[in-house]
Amino acid sequence: SYSNNEWNIYRIWKQLNIEIYTKDFCIWCDRAKSLLESKNLSFTEIDLSDDSVRSEFYSKLGEGVKTVPQIFMDNKRIGGFQELVRWFADGN
Repeated sequence: SYSNNEWNIYRIWKQLNIEIYTKDFCIWCDRAKSLLESKNLSFTEIDLSDDSVRSEFYSKLGEGVKTVPQIFMDNKRIGGFQELVRWFADGN
């Protein structure tokens, strides 16, 4: 069962608009989706398996990003799988 603080954090998480940019055969993408699912959080998955679509995404994103998954919460980039783990650990 949740403590009051954990319950408040969970309620905030449930309201987030979560998007995850992925591609086929990506173990880190699968792990990020599993982590979100383990928290009972819904998300929109955007498939970037097409190389040209993925390249365009990276160039629009800038910041030297060249990997998936890329996770966004309320249009703010969290980063990849490791950053998502850290985000949850920090109790955002």
